[in-house]
Amino acid sequence: MDETMKWDIGRTGRSWAGPQGLAKLERLPGRLEMIDGKVCSSEAERRELLSGLLENLGIDAVVQFGRVEDWQQAIVARAEANRNPVVSTAAKTPARHWNCRVIEFPSEDETWYAIHEVYYDHGLPVAYGASAADPGWTMEDGPDAGLDRLEKFKEALRKPVLKEVDFTVGRMKLDLLGKLGQMIEQSGGAQDVATLLTWLDDWLAQPHSELDGWTPAQALASEDGRRQVEALLERARDCLPVKAR
Repeated sequence: MDETMKWDIGRTGRSWAGPQGLAKLERLPGRLEMIDGKVCSSEAERRELLSGLLENLGIDAVVQFGRVEDWQQAIVARAEANRNPVVSTAAKTPARHWNCRVIEFPSEDETWYAIHEVYYDHGLPVAYGASAADPGWTMEDGPDAGLDRLEKFKEALRKPVLKEVDFTVGRMKLDLLGKLGQMIEQSGGAQDVATLLTWLDDWLAQPHSELDGWTPAQALASEDGRRQVEALLERARDCLPVKAR
């Protein structure tokens, strides 16, 4: 069960009082500390602290922080995950595949959205069709082709909107993933792509003193930063998750 289920989190904040309030206070981490760029010593402690603050403040107050679009996309992603659990679909999704997604195209005059066919490599969006996805179908596609096409479009509308930067980051991460795989092969080990990608996501999110406190993900925005990230990654060779052959 999710740790947040122990807390009474609603849209409005709740004050703590009496023995129950003290009991809740005692559940929070006793002393805040930073380890590897994150507050608290574990994910469980971070969730407990966040849950307590959410109960005190209320969801209406919390959503005032950050961009509304990000909150909306996070809610859609959670609803989508509940409808289609990753465990049940992961085995059916090939490493390289296409699907329909909504892409944002900003300009000086207006921001345009369109559904395109998106190409994934190991779950990373790396390219998309030049033209918007065609809703049409042929007789050879079968009698249910139209409904199938509409269902794909509906699924695309339920997922978070992609931006051009998502494809740039996806291609960069794929390139780094390839370099990690080479490093593991050179060391005589075997690679598990899913584990390696999880490790890479965590590593990219950690601030580094060599990057003046920036995360590798932030440094990837420039050519010089990408070179620094690759050099850091090479020095992290001994920390890579290697699977025995």
